[in-house]
Amino acid sequence: MAYLLIYNLDGRSNARRKMNRYLERNAQMVQHSVWRFRDYGALRAAAERVLAANGKVLAFVESDRIPMKSREIRRFLGCLK
Repeated sequence: MAYLLIYNLDGRSNARRKMNRYLERNAQMVQHSVWRFRDYGALRAAAERVLAANGKVLAFVESDRIPMKSREIRRFLGCLK
């Protein structure tokens, strides 16, 4: 199963550079700020990094297209701990 992550981090922050390095190792770029993951754990870690840097995230299962808003992702990630 494939997952897509769409994110937004403002400016040229250190968090953006770290995020890009992480994504290059763990995901495939679809287009700018849109990344495809094969591993759910890597998707979850990426979403947590963006949210920790006060960014915005939209993630969904590619095949089913189930959208999740930032607050839904926070709630979902919180229940998995």
